[in-house]
Amino acid sequence: MSESEAQEEYITVCQLMRTHGVKGYIKAMPLTHDLTRHEKLTDVMLKKTNSELVKLTVEDSRLANNLWLLKFKGYDTPESITHFVNGDIMIPESERLPAPEGEYYIDDLAGFRVKLEDGRDVGEVIEVQELPTVYAFQIKFDLEYQKEFSAQPILAPWVDDCVIEIDEEGESITCGADYLKSMCPGEK
Repeated sequence: MSESEAQEEYITVCQLMRTHGVKGYIKAMPLTHDLTRHEKLTDVMLKKTNSELVKLTVEDSRLANNLWLLKFKGYDTPESITHFVNGDIMIPESERLPAPEGEYYIDDLAGFRVKLEDGRDVGEVIEVQELPTVYAFQIKFDLEYQKEFSAQPILAPWVDDCVIEIDEEGESITCGADYLKSMCPGEK
């Protein structure tokens, strides 16, 4: 792998499942909103279950019952690809499709500014975590707002009562001040 490939960020587009047929096809579970995405795959990176990275070229692909059937160049038998099972197929982040209107890629929201309904800019989204029932924004308040809210980062759930608006262009989320205060430790 070249140095530029090693430095490039990759995202997973599907997980390989099991071999299919006798010509070297493997079933894959898509991890994207666009089920036709397999048609645009050419050079991909396989992350095997042992974390080894293998560069592959997609020779053929098709959709079958909401799964993808993938065939990689140079791998023509089921035996040649059994060690790919449960691996992840990744593409450079630069090739990622835009999220559908009104939807977001969770990892894109880290770094967004946190604003209140009154327009005050009070902190930053450190990361977005997937909790068992909801996504939550980990918010770190700016120094001048730590007395009003919290000196420690808090988790604010991605629910309508808390998150009023997400402004992708302005890279900010607007939250309800009262809801954020209710999430802060200590008495308010």
